[in-house]
Amino acid sequence: MRPRTDRPLLRARGLARSLGGRTVLHDIDLDVHAGEHLAVVGASGSGKSTLLHTLSGLEAPSAGTLRWAGEDLGALGEAQRARHRLLEIGVVFQQFHLLRTLTLFDNVVMPGLLARARPRREVLARGRELMAALGVDALAERGVGEASGGQLQRVAIARALINRPRLVVADEPTGALDTAAGEGVIDALAEVAAGGTALLVVTHDPAIAARASRIITMSDGRITGLEEVPVPAATSRAPIA
Repeated sequence: MRPRTDRPLLRARGLARSLGGRTVLHDIDLDVHAGEHLAVVGASGSGKSTLLHTLSGLEAPSAGTLRWAGEDLGALGEAQRARHRLLEIGVVFQQFHLLRTLTLFDNVVMPGLLARARPRREVLARGRELMAALGVDALAERGVGEASGGQLQRVAIARALINRPRLVVADEPTGALDTAAGEGVIDALAEVAAGGTALLVVTHDPAIAARASRIITMSDGRITGLEEVPVPAATSRAPIA
């Protein structure tokens, strides 16, 4: 693996996670850098999703440290950690988790409006831009029940990007999709990483993992392999920022 000299965006040291008296993550050391595309692979129950949830702040570690751009996240209060997750981390789930009471456009912009970090008009404009970049702008006023699975996952990606996060995590984002729709979603996520946002994807699909710049292999709650993938030839598509 090529040595990295720049400070990592996210650094985990000695990270552990216990649930119901059972340790499901053991002594995780990992650095994630800006613009990096990482894939996490391993058998079912190996700890992939728990690692993603812990690194993203969806679950609290039982031991170890997490640093974000050098800052110890463990030293923050709960309100500060919640604010950090809202502004700095975008999450894409396998089952989309879009609100059926809202239009697809309103689902996209809701985290931006809740954050109140930018003027409303700027949030709405970004929502329109993201939906256009992801090819779902024609669906803006539709409901969740009026779009395909691949379209809904693209909407979920737009929602994850609305606050311009520096890290996007995706937990089996193609697991509920057919092959063609899944490839389109992975193309979109790869463009996110090309735009400078760090991307961490949990997947069981070797073809999807091969799109990453590094592959993390997990077994029994431990990182058992960390492989750097050769850089593919550049594409002509513009990255999604």
